[in-house]
Amino acid sequence: MTDIVIFGAGQIAEVALAYIRRFGSDRVVGFTVDREYATQAEFHGLPVVPWDALETRFPPGEVKLLGPLSYQQLNGLRRDRHREGRARGYSFASFVHPSVHDMADHIGENCFILENTILQPFTRIGDGCVIWTAVHIGHHSTIGDHCFISSQVGISSGCTIGPGCLIGGQVGISNGVTIGADTYLETRCMIRRDLPPGSVVRHPDDRKEEYSSDRLKGMRFK
Repeated sequence: MTDIVIFGAGQIAEVALAYIRRFGSDRVVGFTVDREYATQAEFHGLPVVPWDALETRFPPGEVKLLGPLSYQQLNGLRRDRHREGRARGYSFASFVHPSVHDMADHIGENCFILENTILQPFTRIGDGCVIWTAVHIGHHSTIGDHCFISSQVGISSGCTIGPGCLIGGQVGISNGVTIGADTYLETRCMIRRDLPPGSVVRHPDDRKEEYSSDRLKGMRFK
């Protein structure tokens, strides 16, 4: 059993706690948030420690970290805190629900993968990926670091999803498509062609918006 500190103290951290307590083999011992959000001493009866003071309560070597699990700053917050945690000497856990059909070649650290997801043979999942419920990732596909894939997404075989992508629920991606880094695909889009980095698609077809996904990085989510 590994002791885990979850980054976050909101709804998604609450969901992660519930899953790990019900289905995981590890133990959550606390939470951490950026200091400006450390407005409570406890969350679900466990300590909440400011990120910049985490070593005072939970030193590296005694715990592993998980998160942040939201897509704040278009996954930039998860990427940045992951890199900072590694630089400070922390290791990262992953949670993979026991119902996941896992034939992947590789699943990175700091991943959170929920129930009824299918990872077909020869798939590769990078570090810091959040994959919600009932996602299909086809054989020989690669998911880059720090992506967030919402529920019921279908990614066909031989696809490449670049780092930092945010894919909304029920998106479909055709065979062999490459999606550039930091792309945002809104719910129920159907993607049939390659997209360059920073793309935004908000339509059922794969019509790309004229603006970059940089515009979305200021969005706030729980």
